[in-house]
Amino acid sequence: MRKIILWILVGSLVIIIGIALGLFYLTTTQISEPPQFAFASDRSGAGDIYVVDANEELRNLTDHPASDWDPVWSPTGDKLAFTSHRSGDSDIWLLDLLETETPVSPRNLTNNPAWDYSPTWSPSGQSVAFISERDGDPELFVQNLESDTAIQLTFNNEHDHRPVWSPDGKLIAFASVRDGIEKIYLIRPDGTDEQLAIPFALQGTSPAWSPDSQQLAFIGWDEQNQPGIYVIGPAQDDLERVYKAEHWLGSLNWSGDGAWWTFTSWQSGNHEVYALPVKGGDPIRLSYDEAWDDMLVPNPARPFTVASQENVAQAAPAWQGSSTGELVLGLNLADLSMAYLVNDLGMNWAKGYVNWATVEPHKGDFRWIDPDNVVKAYGDQQLKILMRVHGTPDWARPADTSFTQPPDKLDDFSDFMTALAIRYKGQVSAYEIWNEPNLYYEWGDQPPDPSAYTDLLKVAYRAVKAVDPQALIISGGLSTTGEGSPTAFGDLAFIQGMYEAGAKGHFDALGSHPYAFGRSPAEVDPWGLSLSRVAEQHAVMEAAGDGETPIWITELGWVIQSHWDLGEHQSIGVSEAQQAEYLVDTVQRVPQAWPYVEAVFFFNLDFSTVAWYPAAEPMRWYALLNPDRTPRPAYTELRQTLRTP
Repeated sequence: MRKIILWILVGSLVIIIGIALGLFYLTTTQISEPPQFAFASDRSGAGDIYVVDANEELRNLTDHPASDWDPVWSPTGDKLAFTSHRSGDSDIWLLDLLETETPVSPRNLTNNPAWDYSPTWSPSGQSVAFISERDGDPELFVQNLESDTAIQLTFNNEHDHRPVWSPDGKLIAFASVRDGIEKIYLIRPDGTDEQLAIPFALQGTSPAWSPDSQQLAFIGWDEQNQPGIYVIGPAQDDLERVYKAEHWLGSLNWSGDGAWWTFTSWQSGNHEVYALPVKGGDPIRLSYDEAWDDMLVPNPARPFTVASQENVAQAAPAWQGSSTGELVLGLNLADLSMAYLVNDLGMNWAKGYVNWATVEPHKGDFRWIDPDNVVKAYGDQQLKILMRVHGTPDWARPADTSFTQPPDKLDDFSDFMTALAIRYKGQVSAYEIWNEPNLYYEWGDQPPDPSAYTDLLKVAYRAVKAVDPQALIISGGLSTTGEGSPTAFGDLAFIQGMYEAGAKGHFDALGSHPYAFGRSPAEVDPWGLSLSRVAEQHAVMEAAGDGETPIWITELGWVIQSHWDLGEHQSIGVSEAQQAEYLVDTVQRVPQAWPYVEAVFFFNLDFSTVAWYPAAEPMRWYALLNPDRTPRPAYTELRQTLRTP
C-alpha cells in the first residue's frame, strides 16, 4: 500500500514538474519568438489589434467593444503602444506581451479628455510621442512611461499628424498640413530645430524611417495627384519614387531588417495591407478580409518574412454597387481624396458644393477649379453627384451684405446656373438650390422669404432643364425649425409659402434636413424636432396636390459627445455606439416608414480629418471617421449593413 501511495506521489510530482516546464517553455517561447507583425482591423465589429505569430497564425490581441487602432512596437518588440477609445476618449495605451496573466491587461499611458492618437516609441523605449488635440488642434506631444505629464513639442494652428521617431533618436518626422498643402517635417525630440524634410514642390504624408535613420520613406503625390511611395536621403537631393499606385495609399512602415515596406491600400474594393520589397518587385497582399485592415507594423525584434504572392488569387472581390434598393444613399464630404470611401461603404452618391461667389467673382469671369475638382474626384469613383449651389458674389448683391444674401437680379443667377449646367451636363446628376433658406443667417441675415426663395428656385429649374433635362433640381434642404423662432422660419410654413408662390412643378424633390437632435429615428418629437418630421412635411406637399414629388434628405446625422463646448450641439450629443445604431436604423427604417423619402445623404464622412476645422468645431463630431482617419463604429456598422447582400 505504501509503495502504491509512493508511486502516486512520484507520478503527481512528475506531472507537476512537467506542467511547470511546459509553462516555462511557453513563456520562453513567447519571449524568444515574438509575433511577426501586428495590424489593426474592424473585422470583429470594432477596431482591434491583431498579431501574426511565429507560426504565421492570426491572433486577436485585443477584444474590446471600443475601438483599438494604431499599433506600434517598442524597440525591443515586447510591448505595443496603441490608440484606444475604451476610456470614453481617445488615449494612448500600452500592452506588455511578456506578461504571464491571461488575458493581458493594457495600461493607460495618457488620460486626457482631449483626443490622443498615433503613438510612436523613442528608441530607448522609455517615452512615447503622439498627436494630441488638447491644445485645440492636432499637435505633437511626448510623454515618459513613468510620467503622468505630456510635453508639447509643436505650437501652431496647423494639422500635425503621423509622427515617427528616428531609430537613432535624433529626430521625429511628422506630416503637417500648412497653407492647404501636406508635407513632411522634422523636429528634434526637445521641440527645437523644426525643418521641412522633402522638396517644397512635393506633397507627402505617412513618413517611415529606414533602420539606420539615413533615409525617410513617405507617401507622396505627383503633379497628376497620383499617389506613390518615395524615399529621400541620405542627401537632401537623393529622392526616388519607388512605387507608383493607382489607388489610395496610407499607413507606411519600414521593417526593422530594412528589407520591406508595408502599407495599406484600397485597390481591391477593401482596405488591405501589403508588403513591398525594398530591393524591387511588386506589392504582396497580406490580408484577405472585407473588413478595414490597416496599420501593419513589422516587429523590429525579428526578421519580417512574406509568403508567396500566389495567395493574391484568394482576395475578396471588389464591391460592386449598393445594396440599398430604391433608396438613394450618399455622403457629405470635406476632403475629395476620401471619395473612394463612399464606394467602400457601399453607397454610390456624394454631395459636393459650389460657391457662386468663388466661381464667378466678376460677372462672366468663371473660375471653375473648385467644382472641377469635385466632378473629377467623384467621377473617378463612378459616383453620382448632388451639387449644392449657394453664395452670391459681392457684385450681385447689395453692399455690406453677407454672401448668403440672395442676388439682386434673378437674371444673374439664371446666367450662372446656365453656365454651370453647360459645363457639367451629363456629369452632375442633381443640383440642390441654396442651403436651409428658412434660416436668417442662410438668407443674408434677414427674414427668410418663401416667395423670394421660390423665385430663385424657379430660375434655377428653368435654366438647368433648358440645358440638361435629365438633371434633377432639389430645393434647398430646410432646417427643422418647428413653429419658427426669431431667427428661423417654421419649416412647414415655409413649404406652404413655397406652394402659394407657385413652386409646384419647379423642383424634382423637396430638400430636407430633419436632424433628430439626439433622438433615435423611432422617436416622434411633438415640436417636430425628429426624423419623423418628414411625414409632416410630406403632408403639406399632399395638401398642395404635390404628394407624388419625393423628399430628399440632403443632410442628416448625430453628433458625438465631446468634452469640448459644442455650443447648441452640446446637449444633443450621443455616444459612438448610439451614432452607429441610429444611422443603421435610419437606412432600414426610412423605406418602410416613409416611402416618399427617395434619398438620404448623411452628414458627414470626414469633417473631423481636415485641417481647417479646430477640435471644438461641432461638424467634426458628426463625422464617420476619427480625426486620425480611422473608422468610427458608425462607419463599420454602416459598411457591414450596406455590403451585406
